[in-house]
Amino acid sequence: MGVAVDRMRKARGQKVVLSCSSVEDAKKIEERLKIRGADLKVAKPEMRLPTVIIRDVLRVNSDEDIVRSLRTQNRHLSEGLDWDKVRARVCYRRRARNDLECHPVLEVSPELYHRLIKAGFVYVGLQRRPVWDQSPLVQCSRCLGYGHGKRYCKEVSERCAHCGGEHTGITCRARKDGEPPKCVNCTKAGCEDTAHGAFSSECGVRAKWDDMARSKVAYC
Repeated sequence: MGVAVDRMRKARGQKVVLSCSSVEDAKKIEERLKIRGADLKVAKPEMRLPTVIIRDVLRVNSDEDIVRSLRTQNRHLSEGLDWDKVRARVCYRRRARNDLECHPVLEVSPELYHRLIKAGFVYVGLQRRPVWDQSPLVQCSRCLGYGHGKRYCKEVSERCAHCGGEHTGITCRARKDGEPPKCVNCTKAGCEDTAHGAFSSECGVRAKWDDMARSKVAYC
């Protein structure tokens, strides 16, 4: 069709998802698909809700307990907020250093998201815990690439987040010897600045992917 497609993947229900680098290219593809195939249905994907992470919450709190605490224990969030129209659910939990704690990641309505980020803390049970913005970007723990998880990774060997070698970070000699990190993603992209780990917030490649991921989130 004369339009560059960055990524194409199959989805459930006989659907195909196309990703473009610009809104203009997406519009061109949509128009040409409508002309070529009368039986084809073209639609934009639904915007995702923003996500937040609550740090160091006791594991004994169930997902229901955490959501209930948001509604009942946090008056600094509730003024003028209609909880019947607000969405909040725990998507998953990230590991914490303390085995008795975890970092719940919640999907929330845009209005609640902004209130949480502005407040910077929430009460959960007997705890007062910090709450941060959580990027929607997915990074593979095997190849360290973006846009997919380990479950869908096509690579066979793992990559080291410190030096980019075909081994895990625990066995990395460069890390043990105190050598500076080298980002595998920035190295592949030919970037000049590679002196950071693959999970670093200073990574230029990560920043670009993060911007793309956030463009699909309804912050307003």
